Amino acid sequence: MEWKAYAEEVRELLELEGYPVAVTYSMDGPARAAEGKCRVCDALLRARGGDVVDLTAASSACRGGTFHLGLGERPKGEDDKALKEFLVDGEKLYCCLAAYHRSHALTPAPPLGLADHVVLSPMNEAELRPDVVVFICNAEQGCRLITLDTYAAGIPPRPVMSGATCYQAITYPVVSGELNVSLMDYTSRRIKGFKPSDLIVSIPYHRFHGVMRGVDDCTAGRAKMEIPESFRRSVGDDALADLEN
Repeated sequence: MEWKAYAEEVRELLELEGYPVAVTYSMDGPARAAEGKCRVCDALLRARGGDVVDLTAASSACRGGTFHLGLGERPKGEDDKALKEFLVDGEKLYCCLAAYHRSHALTPAPPLGLADHVVLSPMNEAELRPDVVVFICNAEQGCRLITLDTYAAGIPPRPVMSGATCYQAITYPVVSGELNVSLMDYTSRRIKGFKPSDLIVSIPYHRFHGVMRGVDDCTAGRAKMEIPESFRRSVGDDALADLEN
């Protein structure tokens, strides 16, 4: 269970509030979990703070979250009409039905039927191997995570930054295998517990090993910047003053 050691190391390195959140799709529920229904956005905050949350079709309190996580089918009939009216006329996140349609049609579909449980745990206590590691962090912490992810391969992330927060934070990284950066949807940002400075970085676990291997060698981790003499001569000392402070 190397992810538990990873959690302690990366929390200390980035000075995170709480722990990274381990998200795992499973056919079986965890040995222990918080009781009651929960929205996905709230589950992320609760797991960061130490709770284990088991989301199922029955325990997910948000119909949109249930669909986006693949725990249930997209609403149909009158329920679908009501949802569209809410998004366009209620939340006012889309100006029209066409804009709403494009937002969903141009992104990967949720993993319907993949598993019966989506388990969110503080990563230092997760009993199940994470599929995705979710960080609720600030911009500098997010920058460091992205830099550590690209350090070895140099492959830039291909983020999807629109749609529901649960889609951006969990669904897209699970389905695509891509690191994602999310500013969250504006309705989610109003939930008590999220700060104006918060953003979300989600890293598929198969990429997370590379993040941790780069910690000692990359300046986004613990490595110290060194300026070669050739570069110093090329740009001059004045241009390097801020970098060396």
